[in-house]
Amino acid sequence: MFWAATIAKRQKGSMRNKIIEIDIEDLAFNGQAVGHLDGKVVFVKGGLPGERVEARITKTKRSYSHAKITRIITKAPERIAPICRHYDICGGCIWQDLAYERQLYYKQKQVSDCLKHLGKFEDVEITDIKPSPDLFFYRNKMEYSFHTASEQKSPRGFVLGLHERGRFDFIFDVEECHLQSEISNQMINAVRDDVESLQIPAYDLVRHKGFLRFLIIREAKNTGQSMMVIVTGEGDFVKKSEFISGLIEKFPQLTTIAWVVNTSVTNIARGTLQEILHGPGYIEEEIMGRRFRISPESFFQTNSRQTEHLYRAALELAELKKDDMLLDLYCGAGTIGLCAADKVSQVIGIEIEESAVADARLNAEINNIDNCRFFAGDARKVLESDDLRETKFDIVINDPPRAGMHPKALKRLIEIDAPRLVYISCNPATFSRDAVALREAGYNLVKVIPFDMFPHTMHIELAARFTKNN
Repeated sequence: MFWAATIAKRQKGSMRNKIIEIDIEDLAFNGQAVGHLDGKVVFVKGGLPGERVEARITKTKRSYSHAKITRIITKAPERIAPICRHYDICGGCIWQDLAYERQLYYKQKQVSDCLKHLGKFEDVEITDIKPSPDLFFYRNKMEYSFHTASEQKSPRGFVLGLHERGRFDFIFDVEECHLQSEISNQMINAVRDDVESLQIPAYDLVRHKGFLRFLIIREAKNTGQSMMVIVTGEGDFVKKSEFISGLIEKFPQLTTIAWVVNTSVTNIARGTLQEILHGPGYIEEEIMGRRFRISPESFFQTNSRQTEHLYRAALELAELKKDDMLLDLYCGAGTIGLCAADKVSQVIGIEIEESAVADARLNAEINNIDNCRFFAGDARKVLESDDLRETKFDIVINDPPRAGMHPKALKRLIEIDAPRLVYISCNPATFSRDAVALREAGYNLVKVIPFDMFPHTMHIELAARFTKNN
């Protein structure tokens, strides 16, 4: 056994860095290309189905290997030239070299494959995927990172941009990104110039020293309002007044500028709200005739125009009635529930983030909606509270995070025993897992509608209808 294990280990080691030729057959859920070599699956970075490529093995396991393309021998007819100058290094739009029609095909395939192979659903109606209204400049929020660039030898001494593909510790200067807007590109370049001229220290995300950590730009696509959030480490914000006044002068559409402090080593663009540096502290967006206030750390669907199509479809799947009691689980800032409010008797929204619930309550006031109540806390505990223990719900709209529902929350959802359920998901794999549990509890998965919320990435959203079997 010892010698067998030693030989296997040596064989694995001998495969690493080996140059191979392989035919690309498919795209995996994570966006990587898939081929086979000697009966073993190989995940290839950078290939497209229909191509023959030369690749270098980077990692090998018992049942699969990873490889990186060194040369494309035969190009797929669907391969197109990416328009972004940063495409080769950026970790964002990994499918920008794939024709959009084929992006939609593989996203729809991802949904049907997950339902079939992970959930064993054979006869579910899956509609044609709904393409995004905008292929570029569709995002309403982007997060950019600062880094002192001690290893990257930037002439400025720091960089401000996005992560290089596959690297947490390398940031490249973004000159132009095609995801948010033309004006956001001007903003990030202006911030970079001002930080250099004012000599405001940037953060070293490896050594965890410095000040400026993240720059967040949020835009309300339907109202034209913009927000900038500066996330820093601890310390004094030197040259703060000069920095902010310069931005306001250059970009009058900046409704709000906020300063957030993250004192932890965790590399996330969140923290404690320190100060509103300019404006009221929020922007407002319009969806389905409703106006929603977005504060610096509010969750809001990233593709505003496609969000409206998603919500309309979700409400159609719900088949709402005027006497319905609607439960909006993972309600965030109340967007879905408030859009449904005039179609039902009452909406109960539950969300664990207290700041989001505060936004939801405020959004109800802004829209003069008085039949919605929002609760902060764990869904199971809130539903067992004195306020809601005896409530009977006719319909549940469920929009959990990418990881899907926690088993305890899913168990409580099943216990609610609502006759209709609409499940919105940004992860077909975790949705399929949860759909199996719902099926075992007596729910029938009737219809699934895929939506492309994120063109040029492998991500896919869906809305699904369940009905309880009698």
